[in-house]
Amino acid sequence: MQMFCRLQSNNIYYPRSPMDLTTDINILIVDDEAESLSILKRLFRKELYATYFASGTEEALRIVEKLNINIIVTELVLSGHNSTISFIDTVKRLYPDIVRIVLSSTEDTGLIVEAVNTGQIFRFIPKPVVPPHFKHVITEAIDYHRVLVEHKEMSLQAGKKNNYLTSINDELREVTTRLRESETRFRSMNDAAFDPIFLLNDAGRIVYANPAAESIFGYSRQEFMSMSFSDILLDASHPGSATVSSCAIIGVHSQGTSLEGIQKNGEKINIEISTGSVLLKSKPHTVLIARDNTLRISEENARLQLEKVQRTLESQIEKRLLQSTLPDTLKGASLGRFMLSSGHLNGDFMEVIMYDDRHADIMLGDVMGHGVLSALVGSGLKSLYLKTVAQKKHISTEPPLLEDIVTEMHAQCINDLIELEIFATLFFLRIDLQAMEFSMIDCGHTATLHYQAAKGTSSRLKGQNLPVGMIETQEFYPVKVAVAPDDLIVIYSDGITEARTQDGSLYGEERLFELVEKYHDTPADRIIKEIRHNLAMVTGSETYDDDMSCIVIRIDSQPDSLPLP
Repeated sequence: MQMFCRLQSNNIYYPRSPMDLTTDINILIVDDEAESLSILKRLFRKELYATYFASGTEEALRIVEKLNINIIVTELVLSGHNSTISFIDTVKRLYPDIVRIVLSSTEDTGLIVEAVNTGQIFRFIPKPVVPPHFKHVITEAIDYHRVLVEHKEMSLQAGKKNNYLTSINDELREVTTRLRESETRFRSMNDAAFDPIFLLNDAGRIVYANPAAESIFGYSRQEFMSMSFSDILLDASHPGSATVSSCAIIGVHSQGTSLEGIQKNGEKINIEISTGSVLLKSKPHTVLIARDNTLRISEENARLQLEKVQRTLESQIEKRLLQSTLPDTLKGASLGRFMLSSGHLNGDFMEVIMYDDRHADIMLGDVMGHGVLSALVGSGLKSLYLKTVAQKKHISTEPPLLEDIVTEMHAQCINDLIELEIFATLFFLRIDLQAMEFSMIDCGHTATLHYQAAKGTSSRLKGQNLPVGMIETQEFYPVKVAVAPDDLIVIYSDGITEARTQDGSLYGEERLFELVEKYHDTPADRIIKEIRHNLAMVTGSETYDDDMSCIVIRIDSQPDSLPLP
């Protein structure tokens, strides 16, 4: 078979594709004649595109499955094969982007026309072929393939953009719907509001007024529509009224400007206005709320009166239920104390029991939290303490052991405290001026200061028990400490040590201990006075967040009795 014919190169010009357009193209040539394949290999060996060769349709399909083939050139009728048209049809169905070209010397024009008309092939090249013409057809096929690919990519991009635009339109419709619904809700909420609400344009004229505005100012909605907001102000030249007009222009938001308004009947009304700016139909508007201060002032006065009554009641509760007076008949020691209230009901409490003029018990407590519950628990613990001591003394004339008192108290109250989920720190101190010693049981309370005059040093005494109400079972053992003339015992609550100074730090134990040591040779009342003065100076205030309590016990310089041998 004659594969090529000669053609003078100066008679016909076939342009070549640019280099960069062909480097990624793969071409498959199918022919069952080995000689033809050999000639075609030599023809395309210098081209930039890659060429692959197959001697039959089965081999060609295997190559197409493995490689990214862009163009197929095949003989129409292969020797011993009748499936070329079927092969082309299969390629079109499975790989529609592949451009198909047919070579043939057959005279069966009907078969060729059918293949072209049904879109099976891109070009038909008759044999013998002219090499420049053959390469030109390949170039056209490459261009056609690129057009197909670009069209496909553009279609995909167009589809994505159309989908994006569709989603944007859907969102716009949804936003528009929400805006309409919001406007409806806005008007409904404003109509139902108890405070007058106005909507003003940038000139300060009223374009909307809710029913509360009609009710309080006495104008109808139609009358409001012909008015400026300044028309319902007693003094339109008041500096506060400028806020109304400036808000919509510069977007200022104001809160709590008090103005005098005037009702339709001429009555004055004190109003507090709050303003904000919004854009409606691209124009600035002011939303103005004019709260009637008459009720607020009345409510504020009532609140202040209630707080005053509450403070008085709480003060009486603290004095009568939670506090106790110190003994003034104790021989061999002098006592001083202060209890400062935080201004609200707390759980700090104290009780003193005098057995005789040389023996006394002091109990200090602090119930967690604030309020009525803490005060009631504190009062209950005081009552339980007194009841326990009374029961123990009924059995024996001697003062009951300190550990027995605390153990019995704990047994009586622990279940109730756990059920209430509340606990209390407790401190029990027994003063024995006959034996010149004191005993203490500390249940989570702050440390106790013992200043030893003979040594000129201070000791920090701390017990090991947990606050009452935390665990069901505890054992209580007293700590006994000997005292000598001019010794000091200082008991204090955490309200003192945890008070905040002006720089934000804690007042602390160290500052308190240094102050006691500085004034150790002064009476107990003087030490108490200095502690209060220093607290006020360091904290910068005479009111505190927590109750404060402090007791100073000074052993006399010449006690009436000495320790028993």
